[in-house]
Amino acid sequence: MILLLLVLGITLSLPVVQTRIGVYVTDMLRKDYKADINVEQVAVSIFGGVKLKKVTIRDHHQFTMISAKSIKTNVLSFEKLYNGDLLFGEIRIDSLFFNLKTYKGENDSNIGKFATLFDSGKPSTKPFLLKSKNVYLTNSSFLLSDENSKTPKQLEFKNLNIETSNFKIDGPEVTTNILKMSFLDHRGIAVTDLKTNFTYTLKHIKLEQLNIITKNSNFNGTALLNYNVKDFADFNNKVEFDITIDSASIASNDIRYFYKELGINQHFNIKSNIKGTLNNLFFFKLDLVDQNNSKINGTINFKNLLGTATQPFSLKGNFNKIASNYNSLRVLLPNLLGKKLPISLKKLGQFELRGKTEITTSSVAADFYVTTSLGNLQSNLKMTNMDHIDHATYKGNLILENFKIGKFLGKKDLDYVTLNFDIDGKGFELKNLNT
Repeated sequence: MILLLLVLGITLSLPVVQTRIGVYVTDMLRKDYKADINVEQVAVSIFGGVKLKKVTIRDHHQFTMISAKSIKTNVLSFEKLYNGDLLFGEIRIDSLFFNLKTYKGENDSNIGKFATLFDSGKPSTKPFLLKSKNVYLTNSSFLLSDENSKTPKQLEFKNLNIETSNFKIDGPEVTTNILKMSFLDHRGIAVTDLKTNFTYTLKHIKLEQLNIITKNSNFNGTALLNYNVKDFADFNNKVEFDITIDSASIASNDIRYFYKELGINQHFNIKSNIKGTLNNLFFFKLDLVDQNNSKINGTINFKNLLGTATQPFSLKGNFNKIASNYNSLRVLLPNLLGKKLPISLKKLGQFELRGKTEITTSSVAADFYVTTSLGNLQSNLKMTNMDHIDHATYKGNLILENFKIGKFLGKKDLDYVTLNFDIDGKGFELKNLNT
């Protein structure tokens, strides 16, 4: 018996035998499922080990959908394998390439169409089950694209390396503990380490105990994406986010890979609960402190951060506290707002603000109380024509308390003023003031 097992093991290790098994497996899959799958070699050990070499799966357009240099695993139960349950000890995949693509004029992705090849049309008596103690991916890449979108390349990870435990596919649901993950995103940001408890269903993706580290940033919290499958065609407007940031230290240079409107070389610590779609995003209980000690505390709603030409940007804020100065606030805000702050705000020095505001690219509605180095002021104003800030118009109520109006206007013959008045005019500098 031992001699028989030894001879069998030696035979299965011969390249010519492995190639023949690979040809047999390939022919069987093509014949039974009409699937374009090619496996050059299959090595099977008498102890349950299986190794597939040079695996290629082509989609219905004859382009490579999945390929791998090698896939190694060990089968824990051949009896359960025969009955349809795939139970593996560990899976090691080297140089995986996964090309998930939706072609022009088609609604289903290539992997969706591929899956239909295995649909017999008969109801399944049991859900698909695959379990592995550990899964390792090395030197891999992932590409997600949709030729029906304005930006076909939606996601691309290179230099992808993953180590997971308790990997499980139960019907349409996937769960695993990602112990370590690193990759280079096609926009340029490199994630050096990502850890999370991962869950995927047809309705949501959940990332619990999420920790992300890049060269300049780190993030700790949880993330939940809620959706219907069709929502991904309009990701920015339909996929719902629910993110809790327990603690994060973020570099603006990392955010700029996705959103160019932030200033360069900025750094801030943040806590918040973020909800909504990318184009209607709420920051609840926001607590932000930047490198210049500017502070923002409150609730902010960003609309159309990634909007089209027909989706104008706007911001609504209800602030318990904003502590900053002109220079710090100018670089902290997105460029389309920061560059429109009137230069005269420099004269206020360090200020602290509380209240409500609504900002668009051309107008500001502000109902707030501010303490500044020149004195205190309270305003309920609507400002327009912000595209030409020095000629912006304003209308509303303004209260000044022991305010150094002369220093603000550059007039030495004016000093402290306390007043309460309704205002209707334009201009912030004396040379173009008409109010």
